[in-house]
Amino acid sequence: MALSAYLAQKFPEIAAHWDELGPLFVTKTVPAETTLLAEGDVATAIFFVTQGALRLWHNSEEREVTLQFFFENQIVSSFESFYLDQPSAFSIESFEDTQVLMLSKADFNRLRQAYPSIEPAITRFICERFIAYRNIFFTQLQDSPEDRYRQLAADEPEILERVPLRLVASYLGITPVSLSRIRTRLGEN
Repeated sequence: MALSAYLAQKFPEIAAHWDELGPLFVTKTVPAETTLLAEGDVATAIFFVTQGALRLWHNSEEREVTLQFFFENQIVSSFESFYLDQPSAFSIESFEDTQVLMLSKADFNRLRQAYPSIEPAITRFICERFIAYRNIFFTQLQDSPEDRYRQLAADEPEILERVPLRLVASYLGITPVSLSRIRTRLGEN
């Protein structure tokens, strides 16, 4: 499988050595509603979505809280778990039939040792992810549910096109009933 243009841009060192590194990335196809990482397990892989969609979520007081959605050309793992070899606070699950390139932690470490110049790109990527998570957290604290929905519609319409509404509600931090009411008020139902 060829390296996507997105990954080549994000990680030019991997692109430059794809002939040697490509075999480290294992293609895995899973049906919708497949758990790739269960909360409490240690993350042993990074996933590059080539087709389909995943979500990163957490169980909080008997309700699901979706932190992020990942579509084609996006990368996901429970990075704290992956880096620190500790149990993950999150689950990763497909909600569409999905194909990923999977890089094991052992192969990730081989890659880093063989090509140390990739480390700054990896660090930058992980920092960008944490900044995005921080922004989501602040939005949850500062904005009303209706404002969060409007912002989502404006900034990430793909989520509203592809993600089941119950998961959108979980992402916005509201119930499906509240989401339905917001959509009705905005003339979207």
